[in-house]
Amino acid sequence: MNESKLKQHEPILLRILWMLLFVLVWQVAEVVLGVAVLVQLVYRLFNGAPSLSVMSFGDSLSQYLAQIGRFGTFHTDQKPWPFADWPTPRAPEGEAPHVVVDKPQPAPSAPQSAAATPPPAPVTPQPVPAATPPVSETTSAVFEPPSVVTDTSHEVADVPPSAPVTPPSTPGEEPKP
Repeated sequence: MNESKLKQHEPILLRILWMLLFVLVWQVAEVVLGVAVLVQLVYRLFNGAPSLSVMSFGDSLSQYLAQIGRFGTFHTDQKPWPFADWPTPRAPEGEAPHVVVDKPQPAPSAPQSAAATPPPAPVTPQPVPAATPPVSETTSAVFEPPSVVTDTSHEVADVPPSAPVTPPSTPGEEPKP
């Protein structure tokens, strides 16, 4: 008969042990929540609005304390975290949280990783015009155009060699006299 009574009371004895453990967890969580309240107050005083991350943490922690209370008062048989999921924070219902606006950062002087930076575009050589000597007091300030190189790869009919050649208006079009 003693064995049957022990089997009946075994679940309640195990629950009492869990309740004592969660009372200790409650005491620690209560101190952590008090610190979060003070941090939020200081943050609010300096920034003009509460911190969203502290609001979310405080809400999750207060829900966790409520889960411990419901388990301890036999309202539920579901043990709180770590036996269940950590409570998800709810949307703030009070004062709007402080919003941090990111300032545009200057472009980094050196690429941070080769994989994130596209390779540079190939450089095509550009013709460099001939440099003209600086004008000095001994030389005249008259502009003399550089000599013109004539393209002799195309034959042009009926154009005397001394006549000026007009470049074509479109590619592939013959020069006009």
